[in-house]
Amino acid sequence: MSPNHHKLFYKDPYLKTFETKILKQQQDKKGDFYITLEETAFYPTGGGQPHDIGTLNGVKILNVEEVDGEIRHYVERTLPHLDDQVVGVIDWERRFDHMQQHTGQHILSAAFAQLYDLHTVGFHLGNDTVTIDLDVSELTEEMAGKAEKLANEIITENRSIVAKWVEYDDLVNYPIRKPHL
Repeated sequence: MSPNHHKLFYKDPYLKTFETKILKQQQDKKGDFYITLEETAFYPTGGGQPHDIGTLNGVKILNVEEVDGEIRHYVERTLPHLDDQVVGVIDWERRFDHMQQHTGQHILSAAFAQLYDLHTVGFHLGNDTVTIDLDVSELTEEMAGKAEKLANEIITENRSIVAKWVEYDDLVNYPIRKPHL
């Protein structure tokens, strides 16, 4: 089984609700309450993308972080110990917005790479803005306009998006621009 078997957001990013078991409820060093689950559909902050929010048995999730290999769901209050089984509900509007913006970043980054051999060195998806850092000293309006035009053409083609795990030995078969080793 993959080391990410408990990360439901990798199996099905369109999963809006799920049922699972609580592994533990604790406070961190700052005094914030968090819950770890047997499996989760809540995406933690990482990769330039903010965490999901939603609820566990109706209790608001304020933050989700991966700490020391466990995904911590920071909640506004603890759940009763009777709640060994919980229902998680993702804030779907926020998740879908992040998915679209993240995909848009990949498309726009690919357009800059194809047109100008410019590589993305950073990406941040915030609540109100998205930034892409390119490895270039000056970006002209003309360059940005051409990349935007190409990105829009790609989007209009309505290409399929396939997410998959690739084994290290198979990386040579993919045009990887930014390997994570």
